[in-house]
Amino acid sequence: MQQHQVKTVFYKYKKSPGIKLILYLLFLLGFFFVARGNTMLMVLWFAALFLPPIVVAVRQRSVFTLRSWDERSLTITAEFIQVGEERFEFKDIQTVAIYLGGFRDLPMVLRKSRKAVPTSDGDDNVLAFRHNGETRSYEFFLRDFASYVELCHIIDVWKNSGKSFVLKEQYSREYIRKQLSN
Repeated sequence: MQQHQVKTVFYKYKKSPGIKLILYLLFLLGFFFVARGNTMLMVLWFAALFLPPIVVAVRQRSVFTLRSWDERSLTITAEFIQVGEERFEFKDIQTVAIYLGGFRDLPMVLRKSRKAVPTSDGDDNVLAFRHNGETRSYEFFLRDFASYVELCHIIDVWKNSGKSFVLKEQYSREYIRKQLSN
């Protein structure tokens, strides 16, 4: 029997964006008091107030993002889940929930133009499980279709294990295969 394995990276949440946001708000508040009565400074204040949130919303990566890649790797197999050096045997896991948002550059063929456009960054996948009464959750990255297929094989084994298992897929497997065959 072939051993299916997905080794990938996952996100951790940073604390510094909150500090940056507080400093930004203090800067705006201070600038507002300095600019009162001066029309040109008020225009600059409004630009400083609205421009950064718009830029943050448009850019995928920004200084205000809460997520960054964790230094550890996430290894997923049918027998175990390993996070860095910490290993969780599947037989000891009580429940598993997984959300598949897709893999990097998942193509979607547009009906009118028949042009394939990427629909996913590959980082909208979540694995959560309960081990010894403690729930762990990891938002992870799938780099390509091969990683997605490997993970699907592992998920099929998990589904047949009889454990409490929840699977949510943004796109069905049939839909993905259809998109890749176009």
